[in-house]
Amino acid sequence: MKYIGFILLVVFFAGCGPKNIVINYAPSSTMVVNGETSIGEFEYLASKKFKVKPNQIRNTALGSIYFEKNINEYLKDAVFNESRLVGINISSDENLLTGQINDFLIDDLGYSVDWVLDITYNLEKNGVLCYSKSKVTNKNTSKFINIFGSLNEVIKLNIEELYKDNNFRKCIK
Repeated sequence: MKYIGFILLVVFFAGCGPKNIVINYAPSSTMVVNGETSIGEFEYLASKKFKVKPNQIRNTALGSIYFEKNINEYLKDAVFNESRLVGINISSDENLLTGQINDFLIDDLGYSVDWVLDITYNLEKNGVLCYSKSKVTNKNTSKFINIFGSLNEVIKLNIEELYKDNNFRKCIK
């Protein structure tokens, strides 16, 4: 009888393991940007630097947040979707936009949440580097808000910093 109780306890706690969160990024920029590029690979450097898993955003609270897909895939898809939404032709044979995600942090210790997203964007024009710059987004939110809405907002704000950069706009013309 005690073996059955032990087995039930193991099965119960096995079901309580970390679940992967699904993010459905919704592009929402209201900017208009003219130009063309294709979207290449994004690399999640933070996973190596801070020793987090490729599908994990660094956070300061107890426990870990794991996502269904790797962070670099989410960011690549977000840049692709935002680019299409703002009017960039994303089927360029001439321009290629890639990126390195240097850091993605959710500092959720304390009374509020500090978000940090640092991405270096690189644009090659006909195989020659035309643009390379890091965009850092810092945002503070309440602790008891929709985490998915805040996550989308931080990503969108970072991508919009890229779109606002006149040097980037010149390279995609």
